[in-house]
Amino acid sequence: MSQRTNSARSRIDLTQGPIFKNLILFALPILMGTIVTQLYNIADSVIVGQFVSADALAAVSAGGPVMSIINMFLIGLSTGSNVVVAQRVGAGKKEALQKAVNSIACLTLLCSAFITVAGLALSKPLLTLLGTPENIFSDSLTYLVVIYLGTTGNLIYQMGSGVLRGMGDSSWPFYFLLLCSGLNIVLDLVSVLLFDLGVLGVALATAISQLVSGIGVVIRINKGGYDATLSLRSLRLDKTEGLQVVRIGLPAAIQNIGNMIAALCVQSSVNVFGTAFIAANSIVTKVDDMINIPIVALSTALCTFVGQNMGKRNMDRIKRGINTSIFSLTVLGIGLCGVLIAFRHIFPYLFTTEAEVANFAARGLFIMSFMCLFHGTDRCLVNAMRGAGKSVVPMVTAQFGAFSRIPLAYFLGARVMNPDGIFWALLIASFLRALAIAVYYYCGGWSRAVKKFQAKA
Repeated sequence: MSQRTNSARSRIDLTQGPIFKNLILFALPILMGTIVTQLYNIADSVIVGQFVSADALAAVSAGGPVMSIINMFLIGLSTGSNVVVAQRVGAGKKEALQKAVNSIACLTLLCSAFITVAGLALSKPLLTLLGTPENIFSDSLTYLVVIYLGTTGNLIYQMGSGVLRGMGDSSWPFYFLLLCSGLNIVLDLVSVLLFDLGVLGVALATAISQLVSGIGVVIRINKGGYDATLSLRSLRLDKTEGLQVVRIGLPAAIQNIGNMIAALCVQSSVNVFGTAFIAANSIVTKVDDMINIPIVALSTALCTFVGQNMGKRNMDRIKRGINTSIFSLTVLGIGLCGVLIAFRHIFPYLFTTEAEVANFAARGLFIMSFMCLFHGTDRCLVNAMRGAGKSVVPMVTAQFGAFSRIPLAYFLGARVMNPDGIFWALLIASFLRALAIAVYYYCGGWSRAVKKFQAKA
């Protein structure tokens, strides 16, 4: 009885109650988790840079793109577990829910084994391909090897968090993320200051803390009083449930990786304009990431909302939830646009003291501010489609936007030597992406997704 009560306190039933209030309550832990991750990344870099060496920081940073690709892939894959569990919870199908959770656990173990083996085999070639300097190559390789060996803990946390969110619990994934970040910082300091392990210690700290958070998520699923549990003896990969997780999660994972690859390709156009503009572009990216946190949080909550209500056949409630989210994020976007325009000459000086860099960044922030007006709509429609089980179309529209940025950045920026063209390229590409998903959604895509879902059930 106490377990059920404990579960009820942290779970939000998105199929009933006030839509806006429940979405906000569900989104808040996601928002705080993103902020914690941003702060942790800063703290981790400070510890390595201040207490080890500049070369150590460079070694960790050199492996950063590879690690980011891993994380983005795992986060995308966890979308599948979130949506499938949400749909089963909404439908009240406890047997199907248990099969889904067992299948997710099996997929987690299989994927982690594959990623670990592939990562260990490809670490050295990848660092060579990235042009890692010889003086930090060994440390970078050590860092990546340990991170790949710790993939299992990270994937368990990501997939387990998807399960918990699908059940309506976004609080406990945040608690374990907070634990992971705090433990990581403590282990960083211990390994560096007490044991002088350098980059190896930093990598071990990350792997251990991720494993602890993964174990914590599994314990929570088992002891939290939910309608499904995990045990090695009951693990079975159900073909139907497993394929559904992959159908939804894999396109989302590919989308995340594609976005990163496109950004790396655009960097060649950015580099044409020299170090001052490169620094300014980095500032604009950081500010953009921060202001998008509430947009990402609410739209992510919408994915679970749609999943649960699809399971319960609350189609009218889904439409109201989507419209409420779009309206809320549009109003927020107008406010954020105004803030960026008003403070565009102030924000850059939080990161630099150089006037040339700040001037470039201010111009970039002005252009990028207009993206706030439609970015919320884009994210809402993408996550609504995913929540309905349609993940391929959002992937296609996202890749269309991401990769259209590459020629736009070249022709508007690098070719004509106009630095502002880089920012215009991202704004135009983002608008094209939002337009593509909106056209699909409002011109029959959503109604077809609903009919297909109802026909399957």
